[in-house]
Amino acid sequence: MINKIKSFLFLFLFIPLGLFSQNTKEGNKHRDSSQYYYNLVLKPQSKNDLIEAYAYYKNQKEIQLQNTDTTSAIYSLRQMSIIQNGLGMLYDSEKSSIEALRLLENQQENVVTKESKVGIYNRLGKTYRALMEYEKAIAFYNKALQLTSDQKHKLILWNNIGYAYVMKGNLQEAENVLLDVYKQSKTMNDSVNLARSADNLGIVYSKRQDNSAWDYFNEALNIRLKLESSSDIMSSYYDLAEHFKRQEDFEQANLYVQKALDLAQSSKNSKELISVLGLLVSLKPDEDVRKYKELQDSIQQADLVYQGKYASKRYDLEKQEQLASQRLLEVQKQKSYKIIYGLLALIISLIALFIFFYLKSKYQKEKEVEIANTELRISKKVHDEVANDVYHIMNKIQHKASESETVLDDLEIVYNKTRDISREYHDIKLEGDFQEVLLDLLSNYKSQTTNVIVSGISKIQWDRVSNKKKTAIYRVLQELMINMKKHSRATLVAITFSNDNKQIVINYKDNGVGTRLKKQNGLLNTENRIFSINGSITFKTEINDGFKALMKV
Repeated sequence: MINKIKSFLFLFLFIPLGLFSQNTKEGNKHRDSSQYYYNLVLKPQSKNDLIEAYAYYKNQKEIQLQNTDTTSAIYSLRQMSIIQNGLGMLYDSEKSSIEALRLLENQQENVVTKESKVGIYNRLGKTYRALMEYEKAIAFYNKALQLTSDQKHKLILWNNIGYAYVMKGNLQEAENVLLDVYKQSKTMNDSVNLARSADNLGIVYSKRQDNSAWDYFNEALNIRLKLESSSDIMSSYYDLAEHFKRQEDFEQANLYVQKALDLAQSSKNSKELISVLGLLVSLKPDEDVRKYKELQDSIQQADLVYQGKYASKRYDLEKQEQLASQRLLEVQKQKSYKIIYGLLALIISLIALFIFFYLKSKYQKEKEVEIANTELRISKKVHDEVANDVYHIMNKIQHKASESETVLDDLEIVYNKTRDISREYHDIKLEGDFQEVLLDLLSNYKSQTTNVIVSGISKIQWDRVSNKKKTAIYRVLQELMINMKKHSRATLVAITFSNDNKQIVINYKDNGVGTRLKKQNGLLNTENRIFSINGSITFKTEINDGFKALMKV
């Protein structure tokens, strides 16, 4: 099949007729002239027809852009691209298509713009196919496929993809695609696409020397004869001539090329005529003529490849320049963002610094208040528990109300109270042997009536325990022992130390009178201390069932 002829013929089956009508205000005269030039593009009798139509659409495009009639300008550019392709100006055809695409980028997406994109992508596919850039051609056909939902348009595009695979030499992929188009065209009773897919399948099987090629060629020819499409019939004759040339049946080849020549001469299409005459010359037995034709084809092919690479590089360069501009804009945006983020970070840092010093100041004030409250509590306790007792003893001595032995006993009680208060609030020796410090604390609560048993304390590696944890453990045990001494009347206290998964576990039990559990003052203080070091403590007590506490730090 003639590559350029197919590029020229199939486009108009693909462009919706609705796109050809232009929104103008020049009346019937303009519409008639539009139709006239459209017909020149559709069925040119000579190159002059295409040149005349090109001049018209180029002038229209300039006027439409000045009037900001972008839709019409896109249409004119598409027509220019078709004409340039027909004249063999493949790079210029590509350039016009790309310009149309750029105009479409600024248009709101709707049915018209989507159909325009489909048509432009299809045109670019044909242009790249003519330039032997088959991968690019297939890529643009696929872009068009993604945008169209019209089944006939899809069949045209798949047919174009199949033919691109044929030209690329990938016959297996071409067969797969074209057989699918062939079957769908039969189902849809689409004679035009059925004939085209059958003809293309004939080329595939002919290249493979498969005898079924004749069946497909013959089917395509018969359909086209019924449709009375002279261009398509000429295309079938041409493909049949090439088929018999491959089989070296020059008699049949000459028969069909002569039929193609008759139609080309009738159509007065110089492009078709040149292609047919080229095939006719290649069938001549003169060796010199054949060599000349092969050399001419080789030069033409090389020129197409060069044009394709040049056009592709020009287009890629423009895309690179566009990307470079976008990247420069992005860099400038990033710089602006960095300045903004820097200022925000500075403001946040200043706010955080202010909050830090504010909280630190607040914490110091709270600690000062806490110290003042502690001193007040100690003062009150000394006044209530020591000063009153001292005053009472002084009163006894003054009135000689008791004997000296009784006075000494009272003084001993006052001394013990003073010692207890001192122990409750004295500094803890955290450095050195902390085990001894704890044992000393707990042993002070032994008496003739109360036995204190401590076990497992030596298993704890106290030198690895932080001072904060040591202080919390000391004060909590101290609070439990004071509570026991004041309220429990316990005769036995058992305190067990152990390790559990990097935690220190302290289990306190006594056999005192027990009570109903109410977390007040002392117990609340112990909870707060343990929670402050991310530990846990639980209490369990019932009346006449002693007191239990389990601490984990």
